[in-house]
Amino acid sequence: MSVLATGVGAWDGTITNPSNPQRRDTQQILPFGGFAVFQFDADNPGVWPFHCHIAWHVSGGLYVNIMERPDDIVNIDIPSSLAQTCHEWGTFTNTSVPNQIDSGE
Repeated sequence: MSVLATGVGAWDGTITNPSNPQRRDTQQILPFGGFAVFQFDADNPGVWPFHCHIAWHVSGGLYVNIMERPDDIVNIDIPSSLAQTCHEWGTFTNTSVPNQIDSGE
């Protein structure tokens, strides 16, 4: 993803360094009242998490799924091992409740 702009207040449409924007996989969000403008290439079909890395923020709703190229998702061959992992997790959680209140403990 590219970070096109960050700042405090309302974004005025200006892109910082448009000929070579900062490329990142993480970005610190500024204090309250700030903004961050991102751009990403939608070239990888799937549903991808866009989230804060603080677990209680995720459980509080600071999480978004971004769906890229939904018409192509149906053509993805998902390995059967993933389905097996989901089945085993479901079996485990039916008998043992993990001691955690959100995604990060």
